[in-house]
Amino acid sequence: MNANENLVKKKKVEENEYEEIEEIEEDEEKDKKSSRLYQDSAKKKMIKMMGFIIGGVIIFIFVLFIISLFVKKNYEYEEIEDILVNAAEGYFKDYPDSLPKEDGNVVEIDSSNLTAAGKMKDLSEYLKEGVACSATVQVEKSGTEYLYTPFLNCGDNYSTVELYNKIVNDDDIVTAGDGLYSKGSSYYFRGEYVNNYVKLDESLWRIVKVTGDDNIVLINEKGLEFTQPWDNRYNESRLYESGINTYSISRMREYLDRIYTDPVKNDGEVILSKKDKARLVSYNICTGKRASNSETKDNSEECKEVVKNQKLGLLTLSDYLYASLDPSCKSANTRSCMNYNYLSIDDEWWLVTANSEDSSTAFKVDRDGVVKADITATYSKVRPVIYLNSKVLLKKGKGTKKDPYILK
Repeated sequence: MNANENLVKKKKVEENEYEEIEEIEEDEEKDKKSSRLYQDSAKKKMIKMMGFIIGGVIIFIFVLFIISLFVKKNYEYEEIEDILVNAAEGYFKDYPDSLPKEDGNVVEIDSSNLTAAGKMKDLSEYLKEGVACSATVQVEKSGTEYLYTPFLNCGDNYSTVELYNKIVNDDDIVTAGDGLYSKGSSYYFRGEYVNNYVKLDESLWRIVKVTGDDNIVLINEKGLEFTQPWDNRYNESRLYESGINTYSISRMREYLDRIYTDPVKNDGEVILSKKDKARLVSYNICTGKRASNSETKDNSEECKEVVKNQKLGLLTLSDYLYASLDPSCKSANTRSCMNYNYLSIDDEWWLVTANSEDSSTAFKVDRDGVVKADITATYSKVRPVIYLNSKVLLKKGKGTKKDPYILK
């Protein structure tokens, strides 16, 4: 075979190989095109299916909405109270001049007026079949805040529960023979184990007593984080900064005023929220001095002098002594006042009462629960005392430490 024949054969082989490659490439292109067509078809089917699903959901929601227009929802009574408060807040936002002007003043609005103002539906729309109720909202001014209290009266079916009524009428507050005792027109908690815990928004308190005008006196359970002097001014009698034991001009009063005015930013101590402040009433702090051997326990000596219209104060010596069930607890000099006394805590803390026997000492309770007179410039814990409005409403709770009273 000559060279020319070899060249011809080689050329034919190469041509055949090129043809095979072209056929393979054509097949691959056909496969790709077929795959793209399949994917496009599947995508269109998926979009159409999603459209059907979304359309079905919209139609279902619309049908439920139409049904809801004709089916009456059954509201819980607590939900209705919330509706009343929200409606009243909306009403007075539109008519702020109708709000009470002075601290302690109250205005009342009926549910029918809230309905007429377009702030809520007619009260009957929220009630179960066959239930008739009346409802009002009372608004009371407390400092710069306003307390909105709904009163829903549905006869035997439901009536708004006030914390005051729960306290004075509920035997569950008594534990191991201790509890609430009537003393004149006021009610006092006494003993060592009593169910008198109240949880405010961010802090835990204990009830000391219910006053003759039905306000509820609370003391902070653990005290504030940082210790403070009762007073640390220069005392001419002692010739150094031992402090002066006149509460009205004391550093303690200044400190408590700061805590109330700006509670969040004061050394990081959060004691009263904005909602808590609306629940408080102003009161007169009894600041009279007494001797350590005085045996009065009715605040008769302390209340000879008062600082008026305060929001935060401290506990009087009389109130601490009276909280003990020990019959031998007679005066500040009696160590047994620590016995069966729920006000005792594992810390040293100041009372508001100063010692009348000199100008630079005030009474405090030590970590054993024993009362002593000490130089006012020394540092101890502060347990603020507040007065809750008699109208505050109970949401839930049994008054125990694990299940304290929770307010609405």
